[in-house]
Amino acid sequence: MSNSTVAIAIGFMLFFAGGTAFILVSDTSERTDLDINIIATVNINGSGIFATDSLGLSLPDHGLSGSELNAWKDANLDKWSVGLVFMTPGPASIQHVMLNKFIVETLGLNFAMYANTKSAGTVYWIQVAPTNMQSMFTTTAYIDGGFPWEPFFSGTVSSVSSAAAVGTSCQLEPNHPCCMVAAKESFLVNNEAAVLRFLSAYTETVDRVNTAILNPSSADYDRLMAVSKDFTGILDNSVINQAFAGLTYSYVLEDNLEDYTAGLVVDFEKLGTITRHVDDPAAFAHSFINRTYLEKVLDERTEENPSQKVKIRVGHLAGDIHQICLMFGVDAGIFDKYGIELVRTLYVNGPGVMNAFQLGIIDIGFLGLPPAVINTVNFR
Repeated sequence: MSNSTVAIAIGFMLFFAGGTAFILVSDTSERTDLDINIIATVNINGSGIFATDSLGLSLPDHGLSGSELNAWKDANLDKWSVGLVFMTPGPASIQHVMLNKFIVETLGLNFAMYANTKSAGTVYWIQVAPTNMQSMFTTTAYIDGGFPWEPFFSGTVSSVSSAAAVGTSCQLEPNHPCCMVAAKESFLVNNEAAVLRFLSAYTETVDRVNTAILNPSSADYDRLMAVSKDFTGILDNSVINQAFAGLTYSYVLEDNLEDYTAGLVVDFEKLGTITRHVDDPAAFAHSFINRTYLEKVLDERTEENPSQKVKIRVGHLAGDIHQICLMFGVDAGIFDKYGIELVRTLYVNGPGVMNAFQLGIIDIGFLGLPPAVINTVNFR
């Protein structure tokens, strides 16, 4: 097994995964400007909306327009218009962005933070960590549903009889980027050899995980299931397999990623989530997405070098199966054979990871693209 340390993280809660308690504490260190680059993809798709079964909610098939979309709205709009309350991971999450766009642009309804009162014609949101959405749903009367990442979507609809699957993030936006690998620009410039070794280990890990998913009789599949159960706390094989079926693990930076990122900048500025105006979103996106290091690794992975260790501080999300490749690589010793010693810190959400970048706690972070964009623009 690889030499890897799990450290404390930023927040104020106790998170349990696989029987282990991780204390999430605050840090008041001096903050620095954010200068973050995206250097690889983590996953595509992999989230879903659930709601109280009796509501009968659904999503339209992607691509519906004109009379077909109007017919769907005629049949479904009233169900969505009764003052529902949904949990999201927060305004900086891709799940929140997608739900907002669907409610406002597709349904023509209002989307607002819940503040103890409800009215027809508005869908409300509250921020809840995906790890806690199932318990909140089953114990809080005013909550009608949630939009977590996997495996908490599959876990909820599989184990809570009153919860029904409304639809997946892929229905709202097919093949959307989700989590990414980000790094401090200064770390990239000053530690190129270490970054190439890290990405060599990570790309090898992703390839092995994808092969394992396709070969359930393999030893790697058994390892993947064990690591997933330990990390997420979900012990049902069928739930984990459902989660795998709803997402794609990939390190490739797709050709349209800069355009997609520029679109996020425009959307977030309209929403007021980005508080600093970006004159040229396309130029920002091209400076933000750094393809240099991954291209070098895909051309030729660095040599394995277990004897010369380099320590890299990595922040990632607690219990998020989107990022399970990192844990698999540690458990399988893949990072170790490239001479990478990971000091891992768990965070509740992407903004927590970005906060850690700003505080100088981590060198590399695994998080959703939206919080990376928002915080980089606001604090660069």
